[in-house]
Amino acid sequence: MLEVKKQTLSETFSVYYDKRMLRILLLGAISGFPWVLIASSLSLWLKEEGLSRSTIGWAGLIFGVYAFNYLWAPIIDRVQIPYLTKKLGHRRGWIVLMQIIILLCLVIWSAINPSDNLALLISVGLIIAIASATQDITVDALRIEQISENEGKSMAAGAAMAVVGWWTGYKLGGVVALFTAEFFENLGVSNYWQTTFLILGILIILMNIGLMFVHEPIQTDRQAKQKETDQLIEKKLGSSNFVTNFIAYVTGTIGGPIISFFKKNGFAIAAGLLAFVFFI
Repeated sequence: MLEVKKQTLSETFSVYYDKRMLRILLLGAISGFPWVLIASSLSLWLKEEGLSRSTIGWAGLIFGVYAFNYLWAPIIDRVQIPYLTKKLGHRRGWIVLMQIIILLCLVIWSAINPSDNLALLISVGLIIAIASATQDITVDALRIEQISENEGKSMAAGAAMAVVGWWTGYKLGGVVALFTAEFFENLGVSNYWQTTFLILGILIILMNIGLMFVHEPIQTDRQAKQKETDQLIEKKLGSSNFVTNFIAYVTGTIGGPIISFFKKNGFAIAAGLLAFVFFI
């Protein structure tokens, strides 16, 4: 009769001592932090400026972009950022670009009066939401790539650390935002929220510095496989010109990941997972 070996508490939690868990924690924080900007901070800012609840409610519609980021995920997975992709890697390049966009949006917010420029303020908030939702695509991919497929315990621990990281970025960022806004208000700064957004921009810069310590696996076969898919589609189309090349590029970009997903999981499991995502 086989004897089941019981793990001690220290052995159970030893998986969290892996330095990769710290990287995943940071990635989670990077993903959660923008929610502070377009949820807590934006709502309080509009409320303290005397805007109506209905206006604040309409501003909350910008969160809708998070539900549709899967639509442009294949494009993000394929398109390379000039200079950044070569220097930082595909995933980190996209994250840094989105962080720069969010940082620039905060600078714009710091110069806006909500009562006079409400449409511009909400538009900038929408850009932050789109950049954040786009960033989530690459953050999730980079997090998953930190751990190999055969490391079951580490994969589960990584998922847990990602959640902890997200809430850390959201809650800690919220605490910093509220305390900073109150600090500047007590100092008599009239535009204390605008000044607070500049301080939050510093946190984004610090997160980008931390991102440089997150290892990105080198995938040399990514472009080769994508080009191979394009050539296969071109052959099916029967000719090679600008139009067929464009059709092959778009079809390969969107259809390639779907085909790969069904091949990897099988039709029944893949269809079940997609049904769960769309209907539950």
